[in-house]
Amino acid sequence: MVGRGSSGGGGEEGFTGRAAIGYDHGYDGEVFYLGLALDPHYVDGWVEGCLERIGEDNLEEELLFRDLFEDDTQREVVIDSLKADCQVRTGRPAGL
Repeated sequence: MVGRGSSGGGGEEGFTGRAAIGYDHGYDGEVFYLGLALDPHYVDGWVEGCLERIGEDNLEEELLFRDLFEDDTQREVVIDSLKADCQVRTGRPAGL
């Protein structure tokens, strides 16, 4: 996904940097890095990847989580729920 991301603005160039890592580790790696938790681009990319993975098995659950994530009062609840199904690591991935 680093070369050409399927989520995020379109265009010829795909995700790079933290946006790519957020997407890759949310979707493929099922890993959440606490060292990047304050970066909104990382968190948004990670959530997007998790929701796409959920939607492959249960579209209704994906849509429910998307609606909740758009509600500012429920964002942390969604993030905590998604982190429960992922490996949470301290620090940052190598290279960042």
